[in-house]
Amino acid sequence: MPVSYYLGIDGGTTRTKAVVGDNAGHILGSGDGGPSNHQIVGVEAAMAALTDAVHGALTAAGLSLAFIERAVFGLSGMDLPMHREVLEAALKTAFPGVTFDLVNDTWIMLTAGAADGWGIALVCGGGANACARSPDGTWVTLRGLGYESGLRGGGLDMLRDVLHYAFLSHDGTGPKTILEQELLEVTGTPDYDTLQLRLLEELQDIAGHENVLQGALRLIPLVFDGATAGDEVCKHILLLQADSLAEGITGLVRKMRFEHKRVDVVLGGSIFAGRNPLLTDRLTLAVHQQAPEASLHRPLVDPVLGAYIMALGNAGHYVGKKLRLARLSRMK
Repeated sequence: MPVSYYLGIDGGTTRTKAVVGDNAGHILGSGDGGPSNHQIVGVEAAMAALTDAVHGALTAAGLSLAFIERAVFGLSGMDLPMHREVLEAALKTAFPGVTFDLVNDTWIMLTAGAADGWGIALVCGGGANACARSPDGTWVTLRGLGYESGLRGGGLDMLRDVLHYAFLSHDGTGPKTILEQELLEVTGTPDYDTLQLRLLEELQDIAGHENVLQGALRLIPLVFDGATAGDEVCKHILLLQADSLAEGITGLVRKMRFEHKRVDVVLGGSIFAGRNPLLTDRLTLAVHQQAPEASLHRPLVDPVLGAYIMALGNAGHYVGKKLRLARLSRMK
């Protein structure tokens, strides 16, 4: 069989990864780039990050774009038809001549984590989104635009909770929390009056304020650590997050009629890297109330390999469980 080559790209809110491999499942090179969620950094910066990652992978493999049979871009922020239109046009300019598929990053997470290729994936980083795929191949993706569109969750929502309770703690109108002082230290702000002015300037519009998002994600581990130390506010924030995420996941369970199936629920994104298990335990309990045989777990392989696997499959190559776990496991 002639050798052909495929690209998988995972474009996220904080970083971008790319891999190139052949039609037999051998990974030949990988590359990295900066954040590529166009809703946060803009289309131009997103394309620059994607180009850096793809160029790095191709250089490591000793290949050029001309050798690529097919690519899959799994991008955070690719939520609406209008996003697809903008991103497809930009990708065609950035990667001329390349046949590609553009999907939401939840799709590649599911592909990387569901052993049989179907189930539910929840990605929770700066924001949150989820998708589901039925055994017959039908895809459903949530809108991914926050509370108003049906799924609250992610680092930015947790930041709002941190700010809420830190201000209450400082003003003496709520319970005391270690987040009160840690918020000032992480943001480099001398006092809460100054912090309030910064919020008025920066949180009016998250788009274009990547520094706000990065600051939010630096605060998230402190919430998990605070919960472990016994801080009741931190525990409460984690439980709020779990209950919010559970609404979307249990809704997908019912919509896809997974209640009585051994369904994989793949949990990806920086929020699930927290060291305290409270969030995951609460989420697991909520899902098991709807689907007792569901298996909640992290991806089996790196999500960028989910994009590569999808590229192989979309080109007509069969990707079985053995290939997923054996040849690709070194990329975890």
